[in-house]
Amino acid sequence: MALVSSIPESYFPPDWLLKLLLPAIEEGRQWGYQFLRDPRWEGDRDRMTNHAINEATLWSLGCGVATGVIGLAGVPLDVAYFYHAQTKLAAALFTIHGLDTEDQAVLMILIPAALGVTAAELANYFGRQFCRQIFRTLNQGAAQKNLSPVLTSVFKQLPRPLLRQIVGKVSSKSLTLPARAVPLMSGVMCGITNAIMMNIGGHSVCTVIKTFHSPAVN
Repeated sequence: MALVSSIPESYFPPDWLLKLLLPAIEEGRQWGYQFLRDPRWEGDRDRMTNHAINEATLWSLGCGVATGVIGLAGVPLDVAYFYHAQTKLAAALFTIHGLDTEDQAVLMILIPAALGVTAAELANYFGRQFCRQIFRTLNQGAAQKNLSPVLTSVFKQLPRPLLRQIVGKVSSKSLTLPARAVPLMSGVMCGITNAIMMNIGGHSVCTVIKTFHSPAVN
């Protein structure tokens, strides 16, 4: 993956990022529904949220170990898997809290939040009132949409500085990975790093949801 500074303006939205996010959003949506339909949670969205974050953290630990053992050849796999998993988790959390992850306005917030943009940064880009309005877009259980054109439209409408920030976060992950010269050690370090980042990312998404107050929380 090239660094964001080398990506020409005409290439936005980046095709590789679109392909990475499409299946992740749908998988996260279905995962969120699994939580909502499971009677053992008794409708406790906070418990569902914490369990989803813990599951994603464990997945990232295992995948990081596996790709880290491969060495440098595992870097593209690690980056792709990590952001797929982080987007899937964000989509699940949005769904758990009653937000329609197929709605274009909701995706305007979901995608940056999934890729590490904070609630404060989102408020700066879009305005706090706009963000709050988006979080009133509840999932009404409508028929599944064709997400590809919706997501493409979202990328085209995102502020260019925000889009560059998103692509930069994804592209720069490979630069922050542990050294992979010693496969076993690299695997352990990569797994731990991914797990920590996934846990932080999941709680960051929760902060976004709580900051802009999804009515479904109440």
